[in-house]
Amino acid sequence: MDVIDDSYRHAHVSDVPRARHRRTVRRTGDLVTGLGPTIAGANVIMQLAHPKVGHGVVESRVDSGSAVKHPIKRSRTTGTFLAVALLGDDHDRAYVHRELQRVHALVYSTDKSPVRYHANDSRLQLWVAVCLLKYFIDQYELLYGQLSTTERERVVADSRWLGTTLNVRDDQWPASYAQLQEYWAAQVESMTIDAPVRELLQSLSDLSFLSYRFGVAGTMVHQALGRPMNYLIKAGLPDGFREQMHWRWTAADERIYAATLRAARIVDPAVGRVMRGLLFAYLLDMRLRRRFGVPVF
Repeated sequence: MDVIDDSYRHAHVSDVPRARHRRTVRRTGDLVTGLGPTIAGANVIMQLAHPKVGHGVVESRVDSGSAVKHPIKRSRTTGTFLAVALLGDDHDRAYVHRELQRVHALVYSTDKSPVRYHANDSRLQLWVAVCLLKYFIDQYELLYGQLSTTERERVVADSRWLGTTLNVRDDQWPASYAQLQEYWAAQVESMTIDAPVRELLQSLSDLSFLSYRFGVAGTMVHQALGRPMNYLIKAGLPDGFREQMHWRWTAADERIYAATLRAARIVDPAVGRVMRGLLFAYLLDMRLRRRFGVPVF
């Protein structure tokens, strides 16, 4: 019988009936579903809940990578990283590894920073990479039920590229699903979201950050879509992270999200195929940019 560590598994998964006609998961890319974009923001909150990661993002002096100042570019570069890590070859990953090392070398704490950090610290990047793995597992299990023991082990092994394409050593990556659970449980105990980080995450969650880049048009998007987006991000967060964000989650919220997931399961065979195709498009875009000398990051 599988042993499930609820500190790692998404709380909603226990209520998901295992789908009879779901696809077999052979690699991490098979976990991509149409639900992914709705919980991406939740995963960003998990990543930035690590104080050193959170303050590193808030204090970063690399404006070109800012989600607030350059949201479209940031979305593209994040998609490119995921596509290369999951679908690229050794040459693709080596290139992205070098480029990210170059960019991250510019992100480090100063005397005014409340915590000491360097963005190339492999321990911080391991946390980010494990959060990304959780992002893939969550979106699949919320729709299709728990992965089998074999699938879990296969995904953990395949996902090492999420870490090593950054600055994580092979020997730092969890060797099994059990080690992944142990790492998660140990790390979440020290997670805390300080006020400046919370303010940034709130603006990303309710889309109010779009006003900075797109002015009136961004404000209109925030007013129209901010509340439903904020709701979906809250839904995708484990309770402890919601508390860190000072967000409430009620029984009514839970019922609405359960209905949302039922609808998502109906459309995912089509929408999920589009999202998986988008990963290949990001990979192709990166290769074309390299060939023609267009910057990727």
